[in-house]
Amino acid sequence: MEITSFIVMDILERAKELEAQGVDVVHMEVGEPDFPTPDEVVEAGIRALCDKRTFYTQSVGIPELRESISQYYLSQYGLEVEPERIILTPGSSPALLVAIRILTEGGKVCGLPDPGYPCYKNMARFLGGAFVPIPVESEGGFKVAARQLKGVHLLIIGSPANPTGAVYNQKELEVLLEAAQARGIALISDEIYHGITYEERAPSILEFTDRAIVINGFSKFFLMTGWRLGWMVVPKEMVRLVQSIVQNLFICPPAAAQYAALACFKERVLAQFREKVEIYRKRRDFIVEALNSMGMKVDIRPQGAFYVYAKASRYTQDSFTFAKRALEEAHIGITPGVDFGDNETHLFVRFSYANTLERLEEGMRRFRRWLETLD
Repeated sequence: MEITSFIVMDILERAKELEAQGVDVVHMEVGEPDFPTPDEVVEAGIRALCDKRTFYTQSVGIPELRESISQYYLSQYGLEVEPERIILTPGSSPALLVAIRILTEGGKVCGLPDPGYPCYKNMARFLGGAFVPIPVESEGGFKVAARQLKGVHLLIIGSPANPTGAVYNQKELEVLLEAAQARGIALISDEIYHGITYEERAPSILEFTDRAIVINGFSKFFLMTGWRLGWMVVPKEMVRLVQSIVQNLFICPPAAAQYAALACFKERVLAQFREKVEIYRKRRDFIVEALNSMGMKVDIRPQGAFYVYAKASRYTQDSFTFAKRALEEAHIGITPGVDFGDNETHLFVRFSYANTLERLEEGMRRFRRWLETLD
């Protein structure tokens, strides 16, 4: 089976080995919020465990959490999303697996942005499906254009996107959706980084259609990575099929995590999440300016998520070796662009700013000194 490694995890694991040897590593590789889960959410999870809520729940998730997510769509997007269309899963990755499997049935071809989240292609491979990369360029904001949809039956987009931080605006989504509908192309919108945006919000595809499948979860904005809880929104006629699949594959999402997640939607807790976005903004501004000053070209200022996709062609034509050397020689973890596809990715590296500003400053100092040795 042709499954490539998730290179960022290889980098992280090597960084952990170095740390075990006493080496101080600045982590800018992994895409995980550095903020802990809010106390009120943790306490809700503890109460669930103490109350013996440790048994199987409904396969699609507890009704009160599905209702809370439905109300969240109403308050944040002005959308009425029926709770029965919301399926909770053990993390958003299982939701992606289910959606890809359903929409590539019968040999249908999946179109994937390149560069894009590396697990998309490996999920398609694991499921035995065909996929084609769709090159996205800095000139187009690293976004898929309507003219690029020829020959695909399913399109997956991420907004905000990993690794570029690109956000599709309302007009871009409308044009893309119109083109997809005209060609009978199904659409999966990966919205896991929703809530983490800067100059403008990221519209949900659900604002324009109820025919797409949306993937989201509690890992990024809601700071619950290790709790493993995601959700998907599916068209009404798919609900029973998806329910049957998750019953067989996952049984149910983690019980305590679901009860903990209910606390995420309290306004005072939501305010804490929004405060973190302002911290990310300051980190983004710092790291973009620092990289540009070193000749690491940032073509597109990220509008969401917590990554900077920087062009390193001044220093390398091999981003994989470049990232490995940066870890071994400068003790900073960064992700080579080749983790995200083949479209000139050998010239790019991704920096995660999901770390404290102090650590990012230290990382940039080390990086600058190291780059000077390469000139």
